Amino acid sequence: MPSASRAPHPRLRRRARPSARALALGFTLVELAVTIALMVTLITLTGPSLGDVVARHRLRSAAEALSADLHEARFAAARQGRAMHVTFATGPQACWAIAARPDCDCRVPQSCRVKAVSLADHPGATLASARTASFAADGTGRGSAELQSPSGHVLRVDVGATGRPLVCASGGLHQPGVERCP
Repeated sequence: MPSASRAPHPRLRRRARPSARALALGFTLVELAVTIALMVTLITLTGPSLGDVVARHRLRSAAEALSADLHEARFAAARQGRAMHVTFATGPQACWAIAARPDCDCRVPQSCRVKAVSLADHPGATLASARTASFAADGTGRGSAELQSPSGHVLRVDVGATGRPLVCASGGLHQPGVERCP
């Protein structure tokens, strides 16, 4: 009886050599250089717009923080049954403070201050103008402030007669996600 040929064990089979096509699948130096040049060009073109997006985000963050503090002052006035104020200081040491008196300086620690916020905590945003916001014990109030980014975007935070703060885009430049001021 002739011996039956047996297939070699799978581990003992010889591996086939890679074809020339399989060896040529990598990148050449020229292709790599062109790819890097294109990436650098794209980054250079999108860089300024990315910086503008970051500046607008920081400005919006500062406006929302101010709006939250105005809500807090309104709530404190209703809770304590007396008037509360949000005072402002513009310039290099711009800040705002929730205070019991309308003349309480946000730059100087005083007993009339409940909370103080420096615009240094919100880089890229400046306090362009502001009017002390005052809240009566019934929650009604008045006041406003304008925050500006280095690229010229302006957000205004207005306190309406009902005492609710509203953030809106002021000036000629549109701020995505924020309504234009009336």
